[in-house]
Amino acid sequence: MKSVSLWAAAGAACVSAGLVVAPVHAQETLHPVLVEAFANSDLAAREEDWRFTLRVTNDDGDLVGRFDGSLADGERWQLVSPPEDELSDMQAGLWAGFAEDEDEDGDEDGDDEAGDDNTGNGLFFSLAEADIAPGSLSLAEETGSGWIFDFEPELGDEEMDVAGHLRGRLTIGGRPTEVQELRLWAPESFKPHFAVRLHAFEMVQAYERVDGVPAPVLTRLSQSISGSAAFQDFDQSFELAFSDIEFLGEAVSGR
Repeated sequence: MKSVSLWAAAGAACVSAGLVVAPVHAQETLHPVLVEAFANSDLAAREEDWRFTLRVTNDDGDLVGRFDGSLADGERWQLVSPPEDELSDMQAGLWAGFAEDEDEDGDEDGDDEAGDDNTGNGLFFSLAEADIAPGSLSLAEETGSGWIFDFEPELGDEEMDVAGHLRGRLTIGGRPTEVQELRLWAPESFKPHFAVRLHAFEMVQAYERVDGVPAPVLTRLSQSISGSAAFQDFDQSFELAFSDIEFLGEAVSGR
């Protein structure tokens, strides 16, 4: 997801709570439903393969930008609204983060010897980039429309004890079988750090089929978090909504 700057926005929204996404290691064994779902979802793509509109909604309102991977580096992100001189400080920081992330992903120094260092997953679901602890996926419920798997989240950093207080749930469904939703939440209040208490936390990633795209894509990421830090209460929420999604490349499975 880094290739289209999703985590630039998510990271900025999470920084006050110290939450960091950690990559998952290879799963040794998986339920057959998961094997099929991941095969139908986990596809390789390049930054150049995408066009989409991104709407970031938080307490400062809506920030809308358009990404076009077919354009030259430095021109791929275009601000739609609000006008640049009307951006709040938070919005200006997010928008600057998109441009900075694009510059970092570019090969300005010609170091891309293999020619595919820019390959990732884009808006496709990626098990390798999910917040799932190795070997922790277990079937919790089989419904008439799909399957629900519980898992242990793998989140946090050296100074924040987060993962042990959160629960994870992965929803699988559709024909062919595909990932539909990933959810993380805190069932009760907890202290990830001696100076921080989180009263509530929830993060949801929703995936849907889009015409012309070979696998379900991320269409919404929402997060809400409330608590107190250094004797100051905070209550933050944001949503990323992806629309007008076009896939311009050739998806490759089994990377």
